[in-house]
Amino acid sequence: MAESIVFDIATEVLTKIGSLVGRQVSLLWNLESDLRRLEGTLSSIKAVISDAEKKQACNDQLRDWLRKLKDVLLDAEDVLEEFEFQAPKREVVRQKRSTIRKVSQFFSSSNPVVLRCQISHKIKEIRERLDQIASDRSRFSLIESTPVEVRPVILKGRETDPFLGASCPIGREDDKKQIMSFLMQPTDNNVSVLSIVGIGGLGKTTLTKMVYNDEKVNKFFPLKMWICISDDFDVTRLMKEIIYSTTDEDCNKLKGDKIPKRLRKILTGKKFLLVLDDVWNEKPQKWIELKDLLVNGVNGSKIIVSTRSKRVAEIMSTGPSHFMQGLSNEESLSLFKKYAFKDGEGKDFPRLIEIGKDIVGKCKGVPLAVRSLGSLLYANTEEREWLKIKKNDIWQVDQDNEDILPVLKLSYDHLPSPLKRCFTYLSLFPKDYNYDSDYVAYYWMALGLLKTFDKTEELEDVADQYMKVLWLRGFLEDFLDRDCCWTFKVHDLIHDLAISMTEGESAFINFGSQKVDGKLRHFSHGDTELCGEEFLQLIVDNSRSVRSIVFQQQRNTEMHKIPESICELQNLQMLRLTGCFKLKKLPNKIRKMISLRYLEITTQEEVLLENGIGCLSSLRYLCIFDCKRLRSLCEGMQGLKSLRKLFLDGCSMTSLLDTIKYLTKLEMLMILRCPKINLKMELQGEDRELRLSLKKFIINDLKSLVDLPQLLLQVSAHTLKYMSIKDCGNLEALPEWFQNLTSLEKLEITTCHKLSSLPEGIERLTSLKELRIEDGPALIESCRNNELKIAHVLVVRLIDE
Repeated sequence: MAESIVFDIATEVLTKIGSLVGRQVSLLWNLESDLRRLEGTLSSIKAVISDAEKKQACNDQLRDWLRKLKDVLLDAEDVLEEFEFQAPKREVVRQKRSTIRKVSQFFSSSNPVVLRCQISHKIKEIRERLDQIASDRSRFSLIESTPVEVRPVILKGRETDPFLGASCPIGREDDKKQIMSFLMQPTDNNVSVLSIVGIGGLGKTTLTKMVYNDEKVNKFFPLKMWICISDDFDVTRLMKEIIYSTTDEDCNKLKGDKIPKRLRKILTGKKFLLVLDDVWNEKPQKWIELKDLLVNGVNGSKIIVSTRSKRVAEIMSTGPSHFMQGLSNEESLSLFKKYAFKDGEGKDFPRLIEIGKDIVGKCKGVPLAVRSLGSLLYANTEEREWLKIKKNDIWQVDQDNEDILPVLKLSYDHLPSPLKRCFTYLSLFPKDYNYDSDYVAYYWMALGLLKTFDKTEELEDVADQYMKVLWLRGFLEDFLDRDCCWTFKVHDLIHDLAISMTEGESAFINFGSQKVDGKLRHFSHGDTELCGEEFLQLIVDNSRSVRSIVFQQQRNTEMHKIPESICELQNLQMLRLTGCFKLKKLPNKIRKMISLRYLEITTQEEVLLENGIGCLSSLRYLCIFDCKRLRSLCEGMQGLKSLRKLFLDGCSMTSLLDTIKYLTKLEMLMILRCPKINLKMELQGEDRELRLSLKKFIINDLKSLVDLPQLLLQVSAHTLKYMSIKDCGNLEALPEWFQNLTSLEKLEITTCHKLSSLPEGIERLTSLKELRIEDGPALIESCRNNELKIAHVLVVRLIDE
């Protein structure tokens, strides 16, 4: 079994203590003995954590002991990080401060003497709590284990590309035929409803997706909509989501009776298919209220409901429901072999297949459980490892016949320890959330969850590796390659598992929540009556241990200001404020948020202050979204030398020169819907030595663009790998110097109607592996007439609109 999260945190704390013991600053602050005692106690506790993890399933007291240990370890992380940051800084300040300054600040909270006492008290408190936990362990007869060497996460490659999406599920052909028959069946009703019913993990959503994406269905229903319901059957929310799914309208602007009127107008005279996925509402009146709004479609319109509840099906169906059954033993084994063996068959391992039959027999025909255990054993041909799964204690635990969480927990237990924390923090997002790999990567980075074993290894690459491993193990699904990032989803039962693993550490603040547990560290702003501004104040006032706050974008629209006190959260590493269209300005002291690595903002400001965002030296990702009044970024952003990704979307700025020249580590630049921006740059004096290392350059909807930015791209000629040009209607030609982009691997050109040919010398771009041209008749015709110029390109996609 891979080590647990608690073991991993204990290792991190010991590493931090080890880096502080013996240093001059710990001696000066009289913390040396406390740190050494803390180190000894924690080392002895760490030795029994693995045994405690194995035995906790059947021992509530032991499970509580581990929870308390985790809590004190997380507090220890916070205190040690504060000491690591504050102590050296305060010593420098102390040495430089004048006598008058010393006297004026002696009684302030920033006084180094006061601060020293505070941190000393915190470390002593941690030590005492840990001593108590160490004494309590004698009650459990725990066995010490040999320390496990921490190794890098190794990706065992599959031949199947994870970004190709889900394959056709095994054993569901008959189910699909029956659902298709319902959809194509003529009816006199305006709307007919079919419920697909089954326990969690049977594949209700997967089956529905198969039908929803079928070509016959696409032709039969001019209008298709898919809404994930989950626990919240709020009719107003559902109306808005249905409207948004068909029109992409900002439904927050619709109020009162305008919402149902807009919905009826959209559906009137159209034959539609509406999917309501994962429904739990058992109150008939709520369904009747929504259904009355859906009767304006043409006869033959259909609704598919997926649910685990027979009561839901009785309320919503207009005819017999479709009850899904578990897979047969033969189908289960076929699915298991597909995920457990490299060739998908395992013909060379008959003994393992025999063991596999016993394993899948315990999965009760639930595809998610079968897939999870198959992925766990993928490419592992050690018979003893298969027998461990077969004989695991989890099968002895008394559990509900319909509960497969223990099986999923078994797969979770075998994840490498760094991946466990990465996976569990995905629980802060709602069910059916469409995760963005960039956001997830920086979220993990900001929390310090990514482990590097090579100083040259980029954290972004480590995050990519983690996501691929989680996909291979069955924890992530529905991967799609979006070029600038990937998107993926998490099955709702897997989401439930993640929530259960973060108990006491994270909170999803729902409607009516007015209280915050001060011990919690991660918060998500869900369907709550609190506006974003009030929510932030609530967190800041009640939890000084907060490490991350996750906002859903549509909840930011009414935020007018951000409390200045948020700047005191010096450990905060990620902040998303996109969609704050009424936000007047950023906090004055945002520069104090020294740990911030990821920042998304929408503001009404005209200029960003140089001594504000420009001072965030830890920042790696900056997204500036719909800042309609923003004329320019702050002049001089020398402090942003660590920035890797810059996204500008819907802004009014005219130039980037004063900013871009400082961003020497910038890897991705994306500019969307910035009509006034001028990308031509001329450098003078010292600026002539400018060197950038862009890897991805993406521009979209720049109507005024007539030429590519030569300077910007030429200085990245040997690093640029991906370029996307979309909706640039005045771009007439690609420049001759384009042939100098020798590292370019993928080029996409979409809806650039004046562009009629590729540049001369494009055959010199020997690294170019993929060329995609869409909705550009003249350019497509030119490519077809001059195929020799692009004969060296492995994949050429020419797509007529």
